[in-house]
Amino acid sequence: MIGLQRRCRNLSLIFPAVLGVLICSERRLDAGPPEPAELYRGVRETTLQYIAPGAPDDLLRLRDALDMAEQEIARLKLEIPPDKPEEFVKKQQSLRTLKDRLAESEALLRLLVSSDREIPNRELDHLTVEDRASLRNELLGRIKELNANIVGLEKAIRFEQAEHLRILEDERRALARLLAARRDRLLGEYARLPECSIADRACLHQRLRMLCKLKPLFSRAESVPILSLIEQIDRQLDVGIHPASAMCEYLQHDVGL
Repeated sequence: MIGLQRRCRNLSLIFPAVLGVLICSERRLDAGPPEPAELYRGVRETTLQYIAPGAPDDLLRLRDALDMAEQEIARLKLEIPPDKPEEFVKKQQSLRTLKDRLAESEALLRLLVSSDREIPNRELDHLTVEDRASLRNELLGRIKELNANIVGLEKAIRFEQAEHLRILEDERRALARLLAARRDRLLGEYARLPECSIADRACLHQRLRMLCKLKPLFSRAESVPILSLIEQIDRQLDVGIHPASAMCEYLQHDVGL
C-alpha cells in the first residue's frame, strides 16, 4: 500500500512536468524552427528580450524594433540627442556646466581687463596691483583648464556616439536579416498551403492567418500584394471588414492567430 501511494505521488509530480514540456514543445512548433544564432549576432540584449520569438505579437515587435533602430540612427546622424542612453545625457549636462563656467570665467577676465584700462596700476597701491595680477592669473589658469576639460569631454562624447552608432547599425543589419529570414519562411509556408474553395472557411482563415503574419514583415510599399490578397479573402469570406488591417484584427480577436 505504501509503495502504491509513493508511485502515485511520483506520478503526480511527473505529470505536470511532462505537461509543461509538451506545452513548450507545442509553442516551439507553432513558432516554427528557431533561427540560426548567427542571425541574432549584433542584437542588443534589451532588443532580444523585446523581440523574443513565440509571443503572439513577436513579428510586430520585430518590425517595431527595426523601425526604432533606424529612427535612432537617423537621430544620431542629425546630431539630435538620443532619448534613452543616460550616460549621453549626463555627459551632455556636464559639458553644458563646463561651458557655463568657462563663459563666466571669460566674462570676469574681460571685466578685470576693462578695469585695468580704466584705472592704471600706477594709481593703485602695491597690494592692489598684486591682487589684480593674482586674480588675472587665476582666471587665465581656470579658463585654460576648462577649455582642456571641454575638449576632452567633447572627444569622449563623439567617441561614445560613434560607438553607439556602430552598435545600432550592427543591430539594424541583424534585425533586417532576421526579418528577411522570418519573411522567407512564412512565404514558403504560404506557398505550400492548399487551394481553398469559397465554402471552406477554415481553409480561408488559415490562408488569411498566414497573410496577416506576413503583413508586418514588409514595408508599406512592399506590402501592397499582401494587402490585395487579404482583401481578396475578405471578399470570399464576405464579412464586410475593411481595410486589410481591420481584417487582421478581426481574425486575431474573433478567430485567433
